[in-house]
Amino acid sequence: MLQMQVFVGIISVIFFIVTFELIRKRYLREEYAILWLLTSSVIAVLSLWPGMVDTLSRISGFYYITAVLVIIFVFLIFLLMHYSIVISKIKEVNKELIQSYALLELRLREVEEKKERSSLE
Repeated sequence: MLQMQVFVGIISVIFFIVTFELIRKRYLREEYAILWLLTSSVIAVLSLWPGMVDTLSRISGFYYITAVLVIIFVFLIFLLMHYSIVISKIKEVNKELIQSYALLELRLREVEEKKERSSLE
């Protein structure tokens, strides 16, 4: 059991470092990374100090590990839903920008053609 706790703790610390590196290299925006940093920190703390899980279960009243796993699963589902909403909004904005660009390009071509015709006459 101790080996698994150390393994999960090391993985969460590595994930924390990778998240910071992605922020530093501008692959990941800070506003979206906060949840990932928080999640990896909580997992690291809970895996490296297993007594904390018992304390939290006494405070919250969840004495069965399956109840805790359900809460974690629901949290991850909400996290994924949040990012799906953000991605959907970005996709919609990109679509509108592409359409505006296409209309502006068409308008520019029309103006250029009109200018060419007027200069030929």
